[in-house]
Amino acid sequence: VSILIPLTGLRIINETIESVIRQECTNCEILILRNDIKDLPQGTDVAEKDVFYQDSDYLLREFYIRKKGKGNALNEGLCHARNDLVCILDADCVLQEDALSKAVKHFRNDEVVAVGGRLLVKREDSCQLEAIQSCEYMKTFQISRSIFARLNAQCLISGAFGVFRKSTLLGINGYDIDTVGEDMELVLRLQEKDYQQSKKQIVYDPTAVCYTGVPHSIKRLLHQRDRWQRGLMDCLIKHYNMIANPHYGLLGLVTMCYQFVIELLGPIFWVIYTVLLIDKNMFPFCSLVFAGYALAQIGLTIFAAYIDTEKNMRSLLRWIPKLILITIEEIVLQIPIMVARVVGMLTFHWRRLVW
Repeated sequence: VSILIPLTGLRIINETIESVIRQECTNCEILILRNDIKDLPQGTDVAEKDVFYQDSDYLLREFYIRKKGKGNALNEGLCHARNDLVCILDADCVLQEDALSKAVKHFRNDEVVAVGGRLLVKREDSCQLEAIQSCEYMKTFQISRSIFARLNAQCLISGAFGVFRKSTLLGINGYDIDTVGEDMELVLRLQEKDYQQSKKQIVYDPTAVCYTGVPHSIKRLLHQRDRWQRGLMDCLIKHYNMIANPHYGLLGLVTMCYQFVIELLGPIFWVIYTVLLIDKNMFPFCSLVFAGYALAQIGLTIFAAYIDTEKNMRSLLRWIPKLILITIEEIVLQIPIMVARVVGMLTFHWRRLVW
């Protein structure tokens, strides 16, 4: 496997590199892809340096790339990777032991072209914002991703951790550099061509775990969700022909419809609902809707935790009060998040590529 780690600038990422070395895989190489490096020699767009990491025999190939952008960096990495499989890993991520081997084993099946792992929040401190996002990630990966995986209708492998066949990515010309939603756009493009004739499989493995950093301030969180919404909107515009199209099977009829109605339009419905809540005549009805939504979210949280504790009821019962509290806090936090996502949509035209 070639591990591609894109990042901007010259910051140190020892924790991420050490987590890769602990995987103890054979024939591995680590490519550090530093983009937006302006002080390269004139006429040089990419410079490479090979270094050995501390006391390890792991070879790190460090690339200094003049162009800015994660997609640009990853495309350079794909061109220079020496192995048949490439693992995309964010610079703030830490792989759990054996995560890489668990993901790679799926490629014994020749039809598998990509594998996504499960993301957990890297608990760097005990702030409540981190706990809320941890709960959110738990629901997303234990429920949503698992359902789409069972339907063989994945539209996204998180850009934080995923493994791909290099030949497949090169066959579709790598990452699109004209979007901030490059991870989702890549997976959609992988499946768009010859969908009915193709036997490509995109796998989700919940046992291949990667810990990722999350925003520690409301401002950074809102900026992240604004960017995610613009990336989603861009992908749905570029691949609008897949939405509700039976030609793409359950991917078109279920996943893409879900992304359009719930993920893209959902924030607009939420903002309208919040405005209606102020109206005295609508308040009783809106309160009833809110109560139903809150109960549904609490139920989903408890169900996700039930799966997470390997269906151990005794362990789960101790956590239920805390899970209910965190879910209520998450629902309250959704109000500014939904506003940020609506802002992302409204400003999409002139802020499309703002990272």
